[in-house]
Amino acid sequence: MNGTNIAAVDLNLLKAFEALLRERSVTRAAVAIGVSQPAMSHSLTRLRHLFGDELFVRLPHGMEPTPKAHEIGMLVEVALDRIRRALDLQHGFDPATTRRSFSAAIAEYAEVALIDRLTRHMTEQAPEADLRLMPLDFAATPDLLDAGAITLAVGHFRDQPPRFGRRLIYRERLCALVQRRHPVLREMMTAERYVAWPHVVMSPSGKAIRSIDPHLSARGLKRRVAATVGTYLALVPVLRSSEMIATMPSITAGTLADLAGDLVRVELPFTQFVEVSMVWHVRSEADPAERWFRDLMADTAKPLGDGAKD
Repeated sequence: MNGTNIAAVDLNLLKAFEALLRERSVTRAAVAIGVSQPAMSHSLTRLRHLFGDELFVRLPHGMEPTPKAHEIGMLVEVALDRIRRALDLQHGFDPATTRRSFSAAIAEYAEVALIDRLTRHMTEQAPEADLRLMPLDFAATPDLLDAGAITLAVGHFRDQPPRFGRRLIYRERLCALVQRRHPVLREMMTAERYVAWPHVVMSPSGKAIRSIDPHLSARGLKRRVAATVGTYLALVPVLRSSEMIATMPSITAGTLADLAGDLVRVELPFTQFVEVSMVWHVRSEADPAERWFRDLMADTAKPLGDGAKD
């Protein structure tokens, strides 16, 4: 498409492309945007000619996008979403009818805590809207917000540059997770017994020092981190096969304990919280759709704990 005159392109083809990428079926894509199946087939033919690529390959289970289709899809989704945002500003935002895509980078523990209610609230209030969640990369978050690749980030954020807004949405207590036969369960947990056993830490960066370690240091204590893993789910086999202790937000610990069946959540001998905030670029503060999304996220978090405030 290098040098293509956009005036010569039927932009409705991009809407058809978005539907095909989402539905992976000509028939379902046609229904999704309210055209006939032959009209959608014709649009697909024109798209293939426009982009010089097959775009979608027919397989027994449906239509599989080509690598080029995936690459084009990311750009088309952003472009159409920005058009929808412009129309929302012109005509007013109505969550019940919007087809916008709402994107957020979110810490894994916050995703575990929020995802059930968040998807339910989205479905109830904005049934045609799309939710796009991705893993939170703290180092990349400012650039992603600046570029508009995401409109919201959710995790443990403190002071932010003036171009970002921040709102505390909930506080969650930390606890320990161990295998059901762990010797630490034989007696009451004390800080000394807590640090006496090896620990496994969830740390995508591989860093062993976490927020709880300065708290231990202030008590004159230090734990040994014997292993780090990249996801909370990876903690399960480690805990099952060892006498390590994992420390994490209580909701995540409860979820893993329920999934595994042989892990036990244990209260820590001291009180330690993780504060979860959402961060956004201030340029989105005038966007009624983004204000709605932030309020939805905050309302979703309300049952999780006290201490959340603007």
